[in-house]
Amino acid sequence: MLGMLALFAAWPAAAQEGGFAFLRNGINAEAGAMGDTQVSWSRDAFSTFWNPAGLAAAERNTASLSYYAWVLGTGSYAAASRLGVGENAAVGLFVTAMESGDLEARSGPGEPEGFFSVQFVSSGASYGRRFGPFRAGVTAKYLLERIYTNSSRGYAFDVGVQADLPVRGAQFGAALQNIGKMSRLASEATQLPRALRVGVSVHPFHVRLQEDDATLAQLFVTLEASRFIEMERTKLHVGLGAEVFEMVTLRGGYITNDDLRGPSFGIGLALDKALVDYAYVAFESGYQGPGHIMTLTYQW
Repeated sequence: MLGMLALFAAWPAAAQEGGFAFLRNGINAEAGAMGDTQVSWSRDAFSTFWNPAGLAAAERNTASLSYYAWVLGTGSYAAASRLGVGENAAVGLFVTAMESGDLEARSGPGEPEGFFSVQFVSSGASYGRRFGPFRAGVTAKYLLERIYTNSSRGYAFDVGVQADLPVRGAQFGAALQNIGKMSRLASEATQLPRALRVGVSVHPFHVRLQEDDATLAQLFVTLEASRFIEMERTKLHVGLGAEVFEMVTLRGGYITNDDLRGPSFGIGLALDKALVDYAYVAFESGYQGPGHIMTLTYQW
């Protein structure tokens, strides 16, 4: 068992120092393509992850499914929904899971002594409310991790705010994430990846049709700083998006000071009530990359 735990300690270090790594990196394709710049921009079901205040910014209800093919054969799965409550509030429900696949158990050099797997699950609910140009929200999470026959449970909370800025189409957002604790797993508890995210989004270019005021094309830029408290690391994120005919959106992004991720790209298609989003996430060499994210959304 000690050998398995020793291997597990090395495995997430290669995958960006994570038990619960998906609580840092997100899950949906729009975010992945834009360098995880979502704290000010998010306004759909995945506001349950990025910023619960964004639930109150959405104009429609949404339900989403997402899959992230991540490093070293791992995969993350997520389902989330957003439901309006009156004119100024909304609730969100979500579940996210990460599966390692088979890992080799070793207590020394030579043939593996067996195989084991690692699972992480986060599930819970969010609430967001609008107060004029301001929005605020909170998320409560139930957390589960399982390594071989050992398991641990815990809880965490996120709080977030968003605000419409005086500049047309500009928004500010901030969120404090993963404040909570886990029970012991074997001899000690896993530290949760607490993070503070602050960002802005702007629309520097917007063309509308004069006849019906429909959007012909628009460009949006998102900038964000994230501070990962346990890692004592600050990252800068930049995301770019270009939407044409309210149907096709091209996206790109980059994260600085990141040992794993390189640039990312993606595309989104709006098909009546259905949205299809894809992201390509480049990883540094040695991680069996790249990563791929596919998200399907239904809105009503």
